[in-house]
Amino acid sequence: MRLKPSGLVRCSSGVARVMAGFACALLAALAVVQPIAGSDSWAKLQRPLHLPRLARGARCPVSPVDRRVDWKRIEFPGSPGIGRGPVYPGLGYHRGRLDAVPDRQYDGRWAGQKVFWYVASSYPGPVLLRGRRLDGPQLLGFNGRKQPATELRIERDDTVSWQGQPAGSRGIPSGVRARADGCYGVQIDGTTFSRVVVFNVEIA
Repeated sequence: MRLKPSGLVRCSSGVARVMAGFACALLAALAVVQPIAGSDSWAKLQRPLHLPRLARGARCPVSPVDRRVDWKRIEFPGSPGIGRGPVYPGLGYHRGRLDAVPDRQYDGRWAGQKVFWYVASSYPGPVLLRGRRLDGPQLLGFNGRKQPATELRIERDDTVSWQGQPAGSRGIPSGVRARADGCYGVQIDGTTFSRVVVFNVEIA
């Protein structure tokens, strides 16, 4: 943490210059300090991407359903969730595949589908999501109109309600958008974890 003094310490010369110099050093060391404003909390989640690279045509290592979770009890929209949590995408009965539909409303270059992101009650903090294709150069987008956003943020209090929602859990829907079929990964960053979830995208 950088610190700055709250005031200026002045020292004047006197008969005993040695003692005056010592006093100046002591006063400067004891000067009241104030912390400079901390950095943006979202910047702390902007960790370097550690998404794997795959050769074109390689098998997509789709993330499995987390069997530790009682999805029948939770049953969020699109459940069960894939990956290690505590944040899970729900791809419905396709599980490891996102069936994207071309977006004709704007210019048709992007295709997309709604994905519900479930945040377990064990994690109350903010979430940052970013993604790209693992077997090609294309990015993965979130929401947006003609051009999607490159990241999705889930605030501490962001949620919609659903029947059977566990106390303390959260979840929001988003558009997930791509421009080509392939194997895609999403890096999910929280204050205490960084996870990768992988799924296929097929454009109708």
